Amino acid sequence: MPLDTLENTLAHELSDLHSAKNQFAKALQQTVKNADSAAVKQMAQEHHAETLAQIENLKKAFVLLGQKPERGLVCKAAQGLVEEGSSTLKEEKPKGAIKDIILLGSSLRIEHYEIAGYTAAISLAKILGKRDVVALLQTNLKQGLATAKKLEVATTELLKSASAPVTAQPAQVATPKVATPKARAAKTATPAMKTVVASSNNSSKGKKSAAKKAKK
Repeated sequence: MPLDTLENTLAHELSDLHSAKNQFAKALQQTVKNADSAAVKQMAQEHHAETLAQIENLKKAFVLLGQKPERGLVCKAAQGLVEEGSSTLKEEKPKGAIKDIILLGSSLRIEHYEIAGYTAAISLAKILGKRDVVALLQTNLKQGLATAKKLEVATTELLKSASAPVTAQPAQVATPKVATPKARAAKTATPAMKTVVASSNNSSKGKKSAAKKAKK
């Protein structure tokens, strides 16, 4: 398609978005499979359903313009974004929260690419007075902005949990008490031994008392 008119330029922009959205829909299916946490899986599923709805809006926009998506056009930017995300998983093999952070980051880059594409296409549609097309594209753009915000929040939460230090409480070790010889003897003394000791102590006290009286 020769890009010699604004109408053809808009159709080209929409064809680029159409190709990108189809590639991203497939990539989101892989995200659902690869995600570690249930929350990230659910987010990817919702994003995938939203992407399919946006593809339908793009098809409606082509009908309103009396155009069709360019045959054979492949959005190379989208292709690169998808390839970057998948190759990182294959080569680096991240696990757990780290893998989910990478998946969310990849989805966020994709979403910002779409936002840029919709913004450009809306500007062209407005200049051409295609109000119905503008309305469809603005619906997609609003969804894209909302999804980007969700991805940012989810990434922040994952980053916090992944970076939180795990502190173990030190075990409280009781200090053993060392018994004195006197205490040990008292603890092990039999009743008979205790009686003898008591008598000895009383006798000793009596002798000391008598000695004091004699001195006087």
